[in-house]
Amino acid sequence: MPPYEISVQCSDCGHEHPVLIKIHLDDGPDHKQSVAESFHGRSMPPQVMALKNIRALCRRTGKSFYLENDDKVFLVPPSAFKRNSGNG
Repeated sequence: MPPYEISVQCSDCGHEHPVLIKIHLDDGPDHKQSVAESFHGRSMPPQVMALKNIRALCRRTGKSFYLENDDKVFLVPPSAFKRNSGNG
């Protein structure tokens, strides 16, 4: 079961912020994709539904907000964050 990083598009500043949590999914996407796209037409696993109870922090404004909009919450697979964490 691979771990997926969670990120969110901020409604205050419009930028994407990491939420700094991971969830494990058997049938998650193979590329970065919104929760809405990933589970369109099928039920969401409990760990994905639990994301709605989590608050994220906008690093630009300092305001916090809940991860309520499935179109703005993204699942980032391990292949995507390994590629971005290399030689920098």
